[in-house]
Amino acid sequence: MTAFTVSSMQNLPAGLRNVIGKHFADSRWRETCSYYNSLHERDRLTVCFHAQMKKSQTVYRLDEMPTAERERIVCAIDELRRAFSKVRSRGVNTSTFLSWLNVGERKTLFMHAGLTEKEFNQPYWRIDDESCQWRKPILRALNELVSLFDAAPDILTAIKPEEYLN
Repeated sequence: MTAFTVSSMQNLPAGLRNVIGKHFADSRWRETCSYYNSLHERDRLTVCFHAQMKKSQTVYRLDEMPTAERERIVCAIDELRRAFSKVRSRGVNTSTFLSWLNVGERKTLFMHAGLTEKEFNQPYWRIDDESCQWRKPILRALNELVSLFDAAPDILTAIKPEEYLN
């Protein structure tokens, strides 16, 4: 699983950049755009929140965004799919899984669950207690994010095909 940005492309040798541009860039770009553009508004809001972008950005298609914003979106999707992968979440209790998330990933999970800063500031190990009021929203959001990012393309790109040749 990889995310290509302008800086990662510029680090490639010119010959490899040309091969990728001619043979792979178009399909990678289409897959990345198709994935992001097909997300529901709530899921786009989650990605934009994690990318530290404004709520208003959720209305734009990926191909309509400037390069810097596309890169933030693609990097956020890549980070979130690593954080919420099926393999990583399998076989561990929820509090252990939450302990593995960094603060930004955990905030994104709580935001996706519709919870506030008040719940976020609670000790996350409370989720193991059946009486925890935010347990069900977190479990539901966790399952949603695992499924959402499992469907992401293996190779994401923020680079339009024509940008490989420039």
